Amino acid sequence: MSTPRLMLVPTHRTALADAVAASLAEIFTARGQQVRYHHLGPVGPAACWDRWEGSSFLDPSLYGEEALIGLYEAATRGADLSLLSTDWGVLDNPPDARWCPASVARALDSPVLLMVDCRKWAGGLCLLTAGFKAHLDSINLAGVVLTGIADQQQLELVRPIFSSAEVPIVGCLFAGDGPEWDAVAPGAWGLPLDAEVLDAVARQIDLRGVAKLAGQRGFLPSQSWLTDRSSGGPLVVVAGGKGFGLWSRDSIEVLRAAGAQVRRLDLLEDVTLPEETAGLILAGTTWPSALAEIAMNTSLLDSIAKSVRGGLPTLALGGGALLLLDKVQDLLGRTSDLASVVPAAAEILWELNEPVRVEVRARRDNLLLAQGETVPAWVLTDAEITGMTALGDREEPALTIGGIADAGGFDGLASDSLVCTTALIHLAARSGLASRFVRRCTAYASRHYDARR
Repeated sequence: MSTPRLMLVPTHRTALADAVAASLAEIFTARGQQVRYHHLGPVGPAACWDRWEGSSFLDPSLYGEEALIGLYEAATRGADLSLLSTDWGVLDNPPDARWCPASVARALDSPVLLMVDCRKWAGGLCLLTAGFKAHLDSINLAGVVLTGIADQQQLELVRPIFSSAEVPIVGCLFAGDGPEWDAVAPGAWGLPLDAEVLDAVARQIDLRGVAKLAGQRGFLPSQSWLTDRSSGGPLVVVAGGKGFGLWSRDSIEVLRAAGAQVRRLDLLEDVTLPEETAGLILAGTTWPSALAEIAMNTSLLDSIAKSVRGGLPTLALGGGALLLLDKVQDLLGRTSDLASVVPAAAEILWELNEPVRVEVRARRDNLLLAQGETVPAWVLTDAEITGMTALGDREEPALTIGGIADAGGFDGLASDSLVCTTALIHLAARSGLASRFVRRCTAYASRHYDARR
């Protein structure tokens, strides 16, 4: 059997399921269990966190069902419990997405714990319950958590509704005690979670019941394309840590499956790239509050700049693209001098509350994409970049981006050794992306390091 798992999903739009799932992850972890937590769909910078330093999410808009299952199965190997959550209603499709939480639960054969908004409901809740149960007959609606219950009297009114529908109640969140329907998903700078919230969740949700429901999961076959083949492969360093949220933790699994050895790069603590670095990935969210501190690590920025100019295969995506510019102004108006690989300046206008889906198209062959190829991607940070020009003597843009207002033109730079764009591209989004990158890293290593051995 695969890892015990449970998907927390609301009846309609709210971040409550995210807040409760994060709290449960903290509680079970504190009790000595190995927990993995995934969000369905990318989340905004304010909520992009997990205790393993990086965004753990699943999004079928970025890849197919086979990749969805493979990435999830690889990320949860060896865990005692897997928790998934979403801020979308169980039957709702996010904008421009071809999935809903129910379809993901079906693909992962995951039991579902439905978060029910009970505010001001009484007997009429039976119609809502019957409707959800009828429409969710293809998945395992394993239980519910009642939320917004005003008092014990209302609880006694609605409890029989779920008993008659044979849907177990594993929790009841009373109004004013713990996270509520308009809760905000916890962010990276909100850790550790508030002790009062954790206490409220632990008191009002049956933890044994949660674990029992998670045990109702089905079987997920192992995906051969995600077999670790990293032994003896090129060394790829991936930025992460305080001040820089890794875009996608499961991209590490994709890199290893493509044959790369992966090592973490701390943008605040490390002073140089590791010896024999053959590839660099700066892909994620740069916290505006940490931008000035990253800029003070001039030794590492100089090492990065020298290596990138020397042809080190580099993916600088999202906030990572900003690190290669001359200057960046943060939300407080502070300007930081950065790596100066790309002759341009940027002003961070806003961290988007809702990630925006875009499409990146290659105007010519580059490190990741062949000419004419497209790949779905996401934008998390609204930044105005000025002075950016094409690499080398080419004037036309190597990449274009579409899908958001005013995004039909130049968005990034790309060459045989560098892709630099504010769009975040997942390495499983198109077959062969990771392999193409790792082959370039292997070629770089053979030119620069093999002769020394």
